[in-house]
Amino acid sequence: MAWNINAKYYEACNCAVGCSCNMSGFPSYGKCEGTVTFEVVEGAKDGVDLSGAKVAAVVKWPGAIHEGNGVLAVVIDAAEEQRAPLVSILTAEDPGLPWEILASTVTDIHGPFYEPIDISEENGSPHIRAGGKYDVAWQAFTNPVTGERHEPHMVLKDGFIFQDGLIGTTSVFSVDIDGVTLDHAGNNSYLADVSWSSENRMAPAPA
Repeated sequence: MAWNINAKYYEACNCAVGCSCNMSGFPSYGKCEGTVTFEVVEGAKDGVDLSGAKVAAVVKWPGAIHEGNGVLAVVIDAAEEQRAPLVSILTAEDPGLPWEILASTVTDIHGPFYEPIDISEENGSPHIRAGGKYDVAWQAFTNPVTGERHEPHMVLKDGFIFQDGLIGTTSVFSVDIDGVTLDHAGNNSYLADVSWSSENRMAPAPA
C-alpha cells in the first residue's frame, strides 16, 4: 500500500562521532546499538493522515547492522487510527525505505508500546523523553577556540535513511524499553529532515 512520510529525524548510537557505519559499513566498537526517533511533519498511508505521530525506537545488533540478528523495541505516540498504518511501515509489511532494510536485520521485536513521547528543544538541541523508558538529549559541538556552535554535517548522496545529517553528540542517553537497554552518552548523534515513501524500494538482487 502506498505511503509517504516527511519527518524530523533524531538518531543516537554507541559509535564514535561521525559513525563509521556510514563510511566503512562497520561500527566503531564491534557492535551497533542506537536509537531512532522521528516526528511526522506530514505524511499519509491509505488515506490516513500521519501528521504529528511520533516513534521512538531502540535497536541493538551484536555486530554490524547488515549482519542482522537485531533486537528492536518501539514506543509509538499516535492517534488510534494512525497506529496500525505506522506498524505496517515499521515492520515493512508495507515496504519502502528505510524500514524495508532495517526490518530485515531484526529478529526480535518488543512492543510497540503506546504512550506519550515528548520532544522539546532548547537552543537547537532536542531532548526526547518517553516516560521512564527513553531519555536522549542531543548536544551540538562547540568550537574550542571561539566558543561558538560548530555544525559539521554528514552528507550521504545515496543514504537510505537520510542524505544530510547534522552531526552532534549526546549529553543524556539512557534507554530501557522492556529490558532493551542502552547507556551511551557522549557518542555519535544526528539530526536530519527526512522523506521516506513506498516508492523508494530496495534494489532487486542481481540475477
